[in-house]
Amino acid sequence: MDIRRFTIAAVVCCASASFVPAQAQEMVFLIRHAEKEASGKDPKLTGAGRERAGDWADMLQFGGIDVVFTSDATRTRETGQIISESLDVPRKEVSREDVAGLMDLLEFDHADEKVLIVGHAETIPLILSRLGVSDMIEISQDDYANLLVVTPGPDDEPALVRLRMP
Repeated sequence: MDIRRFTIAAVVCCASASFVPAQAQEMVFLIRHAEKEASGKDPKLTGAGRERAGDWADMLQFGGIDVVFTSDATRTRETGQIISESLDVPRKEVSREDVAGLMDLLEFDHADEKVLIVGHAETIPLILSRLGVSDMIEISQDDYANLLVVTPGPDDEPALVRLRMP
């Protein structure tokens, strides 16, 4: 097993064993969309971006993910589609501006599931905040290698694990 697969398998096992289930998600994985073209109103993924999305799929294959959420931007759709097809799970789309709607879907329709959210540098901090994470996370515009894992913790306080793709 390569190091990426081992890392995600270890995180899932440790996180699942260490925390008391809360009313929130069983586990939320968050990544930023993969590398995008430099120009255009709604840029597509580059070749490197499609490759990274495939690497994310390989890395997340043992995560037990039930559904992939993306925004309505082409770059998140493409990233999420590559991953969802590889993992053989559905992909659902929510408007980039509708973080409240995303949170409702997670709480009411996917509460007992492990979900992957493919977001943006600007939306991931807000999503983390809405999940109850108090750590301030910033993602730069040239950073595509973060994997953030949120799990319920004791007393409903979520735990955050931040990993980097090798």
